[in-house]
Amino acid sequence: MSGWFGRRAATATPPPAQAGSGSSSGTPLELIKWNQDTGKFELGSEALRVLKQTRGPVGVVAVCGRARQGKSFILNQLLGRSGGFQVAPTHRPCTKGLWMWSSPVERRGADGSRYSLVLLDTEGIDAYDQTGQYSTQIFSLAVLLSSLFVFNQMGGIDEAALDRLSLVTEMTKHIRVRASGSTDDSAELASFTPAFLWLLRDFYLRLEEDGRQVTPRDYLETALQPLQGSGRAVESKNQIRESIKSLFPDRDCFTLVRPVNDEDKLARLDTLAQGEMRPEFREGLHRLTQIIFSKAQPKRLGSQILSGPMLAGLTEAYVTAINNGAVPTIATAWQGVAEAESRRAADAAVAAYTSTFKEDVPAEESALDAEHQHALLAAQAAFDEIAIGDTDVKKANEARWREACQARFQQLRDRKLAQASAACEKLLNEATLRLQALARQEGATVARMQEEVAAFEQAYKASPEATGPTKWPRFAEFLRDAYGGAVRDLSARIEERRKSEAAAAAQAAEVSRLKAQQAEQRAAAAESGVSQLQARLGEVERQLAEAQAELAREKAVAAAAATRVATLQQQVQHLTQSKEAEARSLGQQAQAQLAAAQAAAQAETAQLRAAGANAERAAREAQAEAAAAQAEAAALRQQLEALQRQAAAAGAATQDAAGRVAALEAEKEQLFESAQVLATEKAELQRAKEVAEAQLAEVQRGRQAAERQLAEAQQRMQTQEAELRAQLRAREEEAQRAVQQATAAPAPAARAPLAPHPPAVEEPMHDAGGEADEFEDAENLPNISKMTMAQMKVWLAEHGHESEVWSMSQKKAKKADFEALMRRVTGQ
Repeated sequence: MSGWFGRRAATATPPPAQAGSGSSSGTPLELIKWNQDTGKFELGSEALRVLKQTRGPVGVVAVCGRARQGKSFILNQLLGRSGGFQVAPTHRPCTKGLWMWSSPVERRGADGSRYSLVLLDTEGIDAYDQTGQYSTQIFSLAVLLSSLFVFNQMGGIDEAALDRLSLVTEMTKHIRVRASGSTDDSAELASFTPAFLWLLRDFYLRLEEDGRQVTPRDYLETALQPLQGSGRAVESKNQIRESIKSLFPDRDCFTLVRPVNDEDKLARLDTLAQGEMRPEFREGLHRLTQIIFSKAQPKRLGSQILSGPMLAGLTEAYVTAINNGAVPTIATAWQGVAEAESRRAADAAVAAYTSTFKEDVPAEESALDAEHQHALLAAQAAFDEIAIGDTDVKKANEARWREACQARFQQLRDRKLAQASAACEKLLNEATLRLQALARQEGATVARMQEEVAAFEQAYKASPEATGPTKWPRFAEFLRDAYGGAVRDLSARIEERRKSEAAAAAQAAEVSRLKAQQAEQRAAAAESGVSQLQARLGEVERQLAEAQAELAREKAVAAAAATRVATLQQQVQHLTQSKEAEARSLGQQAQAQLAAAQAAAQAETAQLRAAGANAERAAREAQAEAAAAQAEAAALRQQLEALQRQAAAAGAATQDAAGRVAALEAEKEQLFESAQVLATEKAELQRAKEVAEAQLAEVQRGRQAAERQLAEAQQRMQTQEAELRAQLRAREEEAQRAVQQATAAPAPAARAPLAPHPPAVEEPMHDAGGEADEFEDAENLPNISKMTMAQMKVWLAEHGHESEVWSMSQKKAKKADFEALMRRVTGQ
C-alpha cells in the first residue's frame, strides 16, 4: 500500500523515552486553575517556583484539544514514560486548567545550545462544564505561553473540526499586541504566536489526491482553503480558516493511526506495553516525538528569547489581566515582565558584585578600586545576562544596582581603611613604647635604636594587616616624632651621663693632684731631712777627720815617746802589740763601717759614697800611720824604757782617743741608719708621686677620651639627624606620591572577564535553528560586520583593550563607536 498509514518500520523502533532527558522523575503541577468561588483564575505557587528556578532559554509545548482524546498520553510519550500526566478512560475530563511537568526536559538545539522544554497539558476546550469564554481564555493562555501549540484531534479535518477551532477567531478578539491596538490586529499578533501542529489521532484516511500521494501538511492547507459561495455561514467558515492561517503562519500537520484495535486495551493505553501497540503506531509515535522536539524551540517574544523567570512573569501578567476583566496585552505584559526581569537583573548584579568582590583584598586605594572595577564587570555581566526591555527600564535598574554596589563598596572601603589604619596605629604605638623603653635602658645607644627601627620597618612593611593610604605617612610621622624624640632624649641622657663621668673624672683627677701635691711635699720634706742628715754626716766626718788628725798627732807624740823609751822594749813591744791589735780592730771596724756606709751611700746618695771613700782613705792612712808607728816603735825600743812614764801617759791618751773614735763611729752608724730610713721614705714618696702622676695622666687621658667620644657622639647625632631628615623627606614625598596616585583614580587593571557578555537586547539574534555565528575569517581577523556590540567588547578585552572598553562603556558609547575602535585596532 502506498498510503501514508500503510508504511511499516523495517526494524524495531526505539522507544520515545530516548527522545528527551531529564524527565525520568517529576510530577504534574497545576500552573493555572479556576476558582469556582471567586470566579477567577489562580496561579500555582509550586509551578511558578519551578519556572523561576529554570535558568536559561525555555521552550514550551502545549497540547490542546477536545476532552478525553489523549492529550495527556502524547505528553507522557514526550516524557518517555507511560505515566505522568493523568490519563483515564472515563467520560469525565482529567485535566482542569493548565498543568505543567515539574521537571523541564533538557534539550539541545541545532546549534548545540542547551534549553529547557516545559510541557503543558490543557483542559479540553469543549468539556461539558465549560462556558464559551472560559474555553477561549484557556485556549488563549495556552497559545500565548507556548512555543509549539499542538492541537490534538480524533479523525480527519472536517467542518466540525474547523468549527471547534473557532476559538482562534474568538482569541483574536480577546488579545491585543499593545494597548492602543485595534480589535483586528491578527496580522501583527501572528509574530507572537507559536508554531502550530495539528495532530490527527486514529487517522484512517488515505492521503491521496488525483491519484498521487499528498503530505499531511498539504492535507491541512487544502482544508484551510476558503469555501466557494456566499452567505453568512460561508463567511463565518472562511473567517475561521483565515484566522487560523493568519494567526499560525508556521503550521504543520501529523497523523497517527489507532494504537490498538482492542477497545479494552485502548481504555488502558497509559499502562499498555509498547509491544502491545500496533507497529505503525509505534513508528508514527516515534516520528511525532522527533518532530515535536525539533519544532519546540525556545520561546521568543519578538527578538527576545524567554527564560523560566520571564515565562513565569508573562503568565502572572496574562492571568492578572484576565482576572481584572481586561484584554491581555502582549506589550503591556512584556513591559511588566521586562521591568520585573530588570529588577531581578539588578538584584543578580548586586549578588554577583558581592560574591566576586574579594574582601581580603589589601586595604590600598588602588587595590580596592581595581577589585571594585572587577566586581562591577561581573555585576554588569550578570545584569546584561538577565535584563530585558526598553533602554529606559534597563538604565533605571542599572543605576539602582550601581548605586547599591557603590554604597556597599564605600562602606567596605571605609571599614577596610579604618581597620588598616587601626592596625598601623597599633604597630606604631607598640614600636613607640619599645623605643621609649629602649631609650631608658642602661647602655642604650643610637646605633641600637637604629637597628630597632630598621627591624620594625621591615616588619611594618611586611604586615598584611597594616596597609592603607595612611601607612607610610604615619610611618614618616613616627620617624619624625617618636623616633626623633627618643633619639633626642637618649642623646640628652648620654650627654648628661658623659658630663657626669667627666665631672667625676675631673674630681678624681683633682684628688689625685692633691695626693701628688702632698706626696711632693712629703718628698720635699724627706729631701730636706736627707740634706740635714747629709750636713750632720759632713759634720761627723769633719769631727772624725779632726779626731783622726788628733790621733795622728797623738801617735806622733807616742812615737816620739816610744823612741825615748826604747829601753823599755818589752813594755814597748807589749804596748806595740796592743796598739797593733787595737789598730787592727780599729781598722777592721773602720773598714766595716766604711763598707756599710759606702753601701748605704751607694744605694741612697752619691755624697755618702764620697764620704765612705774618704773614710776608707782615712783608714788606709791610719793603717799606714800604724805601720809607720810600728817601724818607729821598733827603732825606739831602746828608748822605751826611758820613756815608760811618757808611754803610759800616751797609752792613756790613746785609750781616751779610741773611746772618742768609737763614740764618733757609733754616732756615724746612727746617722747612716737615719739616712737609710729617710732614703726608704723618699723612695716610697717618689713611688707614690709616680703613681699619683700616673693616675692624673690616666684621668687626663680618660677626660680627653670622654671629650673625644662626646664630640664623636655629637657628630653622629648630627649625621643621624641629617639622615632622619632625609628619610622623613623621602617618606613624605613617597606618601604624597601615593596620595596623588590614589587621587588620580586610574582605570582598572586589565583583567580577564568572568564570562562573555550575552547578546545585547537591541541586537537581533539568529534563529535557534541556524548555525553558530562566525566572527573570524581565514586570517584570524574578526568579521566586524557580523559581531554584536557585546561580542566586540569581549574581543577587545581579550586582546588587551579592556581599559578602552571600560572607558567607552562609562561614556555609553554606541555600536558604531565600538566598530570604529575594532577597525582601528585590526586595521580593517
